[in-house]
Amino acid sequence: MNLLESVGAGLRDMGSNKGRSVITMIGIVLGVASVVAVLSLMQGGQAQTEAYFEELGGLREIRITNQRTNRIFMTAAERASERLTYRDAQAIRFECPSVSYVDPEISRYLTVSYKDKTFQMRVLGTTADYVFADSMPVAEGRFITDRDLDTYANVIMMGPTYRDDLFGDEDWRGKQVLVEGIPFTVVGIMEKKEFYFRGGGGERNVLEWFNRGHYIPITTMIRRFTVDDQLGGLEISAKTVELVPTLMEETRTVLSRRHGVEDFDLASKSEQVQQRAEQEAFFNIIFWVIAFISLFVGGVVIANIMLSSITERIREIGVRKAIGASSRDVFIEFLVEALVVTSVGGAVGLGVGYGLVKLMETALIMPMAFSPSILVLAFLTSVAVGIIFGMFPALRAARLDPVEALRYQ
Repeated sequence: MNLLESVGAGLRDMGSNKGRSVITMIGIVLGVASVVAVLSLMQGGQAQTEAYFEELGGLREIRITNQRTNRIFMTAAERASERLTYRDAQAIRFECPSVSYVDPEISRYLTVSYKDKTFQMRVLGTTADYVFADSMPVAEGRFITDRDLDTYANVIMMGPTYRDDLFGDEDWRGKQVLVEGIPFTVVGIMEKKEFYFRGGGGERNVLEWFNRGHYIPITTMIRRFTVDDQLGGLEISAKTVELVPTLMEETRTVLSRRHGVEDFDLASKSEQVQQRAEQEAFFNIIFWVIAFISLFVGGVVIANIMLSSITERIREIGVRKAIGASSRDVFIEFLVEALVVTSVGGAVGLGVGYGLVKLMETALIMPMAFSPSILVLAFLTSVAVGIIFGMFPALRAARLDPVEALRYQ
């Protein structure tokens, strides 16, 4: 009996025992469906996290913040340090080869007026790099230019929400608003930013604060509304994701030399993504355990039913061996039967898993990612279960003595 004949024999036995085959498949179907759902949930959550950070500048971005200085005793160097300044940002731009964009920020809540409308609004002093560092496209008009910075221009860009609050249906072009009583010309409107965390964030736009900002040249902010050039925050971007660690070291060197002390913190977006993944790892492990328990139970069911099948077919096995079938032929026949059951169950499980993924997306508003790699991995897992749990029954059948098998009643 060759391999093809063994496969055919295994398929015929399945066809003649449909009820037993269906019962055997149920555990595999549920296990594979669980694997598909778990992988889709994990990949969906990861994709959502990456998409969120991409909206905030991508994984190339590094955030630099001042360390807290609430200690009673401070060194002379710590007292002498000016903390993060606009001059630091300029030094990083010129002295760090790996940097792509530098986004210094000074934020103030200022009175913004137009005609009879007056609001206390967040105004951000920044540079032309802001639109690139924070992925903030301009919808209409233009953003800050280097000339605006050099000339301390009184120009202002608006987020779309505050544009509507101030101007309503009126055309904003050529209009002037008063910032703390000082006229500023509106030169651009930012594109609306939106991001909704599915599966927990509801319908709240977590990036709405971008849409509620006003943006002016940082040099104008320093001259008009602050007493110094100390920054509220500083974001920089590496030329590539691979250069992020290099840029962090370059930045640490530049700032440490300028400050005389390391009174700042560096945090990359890629590290934040990694930290989030580590926080979610515990729940992912639980999901994996549940999925593999389902597959393990299915494998045990396969082994038990096949062992029962061997008991029912001892004389048949004896006859086959007596007419020339080798132990290898019998082994292959039973192993193929287990593989066919798990393969068919795996295929059905993929369909059930797909339906489960769509149900979770709709009913639970959960982010899911259904990809070919998930299908392949889930199906191969079901095949592996067939091989592992079909091995022992197949070996037992192959080792039966034909004489003893023919005597079996």
